[in-house]
Order: sequence, then C-alpha cells, then structure tokens
Amino acid sequence: MRLRLLASLALATPAALFAQTAAAPAVKSTSLLAELSSPFILPLWFCSALIVYLVIDLYQNTAAKKFLPAADLETARNYFRAGDYRGAYAWAAAAKGAVPAALHAGLKHAPSGKAAAEDAMAAVIVGANARFQSKIAYLSVIGVIAPMVGLTGTVVGMIQAFAAMGQAGAADPSKLSGAIGHVLHATASGLAVAIPAFVFYYLLRNRVAHQIHELSLVLNDFFRGFPYAHLENVAFEGGEQIAATPDWVAAGRQTQSQG
Repeated sequence: MRLRLLASLALATPAALFAQTAAAPAVKSTSLLAELSSPFILPLWFCSALIVYLVIDLYQNTAAKKFLPAADLETARNYFRAGDYRGAYAWAAAAKGAVPAALHAGLKHAPSGKAAAEDAMAAVIVGANARFQSKIAYLSVIGVIAPMVGLTGTVVGMIQAFAAMGQAGAADPSKLSGAIGHVLHATASGLAVAIPAFVFYYLLRNRVAHQIHELSLVLNDFFRGFPYAHLENVAFEGGEQIAATPDWVAAGRQTQSQG
C-alpha cells in the first residue's frame, strides 16, 4: 500500500510542477541598455561625459611640456643672461602661458622693488592655480551629486513599484524582487560615476599642486640676484606708475612757497 502511495506521489509531483510553471506568467526581461536609459540615469550619462572632458583637459594643460615648456624657459633665460629686460618684457607680453605671464608681472613691478615684484608674480601663480582648481572642483561636485541622483531614481522607482503592487493586490515576492532589482540600477549607476570622479579629483589636485610648486621654483631661479637697484628709474610699457603725490601735499607745498 505504501509503495503504491509513494509511486503515485512520484508521478504526480512532476506533473504539478509542470502545471505551475505553465500557469506562471513569463517574466518580462529588459535589456541593460533600456535599464540605463531611464530618466534618472540620463543625467549620469552627462556627468560621465563631463568627467571625461575635464580629465583629458586638465591632464593636457598640466603636463610639464605645456605648463612649463622648455622652449619658453630657455628663451627667458637668454634674455635674463643678456640683461635684456626690455626684450624679456616684450616677449612675455606677447607669449602665452603661466611662465610668460608671471615673468611679465614680475618685470612690470620690478622698478618698485623686490617685494612688489614677488607680490605680482604670486598673484599670477594664485590665479593660475585658481583656474585649475575651479575645473577640478566640478569633479568633486559630480562625485557628491551622482549617488544622490541614483538614489533618487531608486526611491522613486520603489515607490512606483509598491504602489502598483498595492493596487493590483499582488503577493508574489518574485515580482517585488524584480521591481527592486530594476530600480537598483540607478543607485549602481550613480556609484559607478561618483567613484571615478573622486579618484580623478584627488589625482588632478595633487598634479596641479606639484606643477604650481615647480612654477614657483622656476620663478625664484629667474629673480635670484635680480638687479632691482638698476631698474628703479625704468618704466616698462604699461608699467608706468599712476599713483601721484596727494593733492593736499602738493597744495601745502605751493602755499609754503607762496608764503
């Protein structure tokens, strides 16, 4: 009797499983491209393109060959060795780059003394660093907002999934897990964008700091032993002093001379 019961169960179990499988609705599969084209993931594509642009632009502009070109350094050294500071000033005014800009500012204020020349070059260095740092800051911003955008897409998607299941009265856990897996693509996409953004942020920040330090050392070499005393009465083009004696001092002198 027991053998007959076991045999009937063995035959009935595959049939029941087959019937359940045939009755269950087919799970609708979605391609990965469709998953990554949702409204909340599209902004992350833009952030990814912006990261690529910023990284390429910053790496090219902070390369030693472009930021501290050997040709510009040699040209400036030749002017300084020959004592042709007017020629160096004219060359620096026409050339482009951080080195000519800093030399132009230093020579322009050299007649006012060492402190004025160093302050002028420091201002150029700070400006060059600020331009780079403003671009690098965008990588930090992307690293912060990308996970937030992805998380927003996930939360909105889960709200919609639970609302749809509540209206339909569905109790199938597989449908809920499928909906959650669908919306988690947004969170994963946000993290996939944020992590490289932060990595390149720190790499490029250190790279810029190194190049700015090298620029400071180069300028120190140019103005080591600079003959400031011989340029006291020199006025470079565009570097003329515009500050005059206070008018009340001039008026007082005139009054004393008349008295």
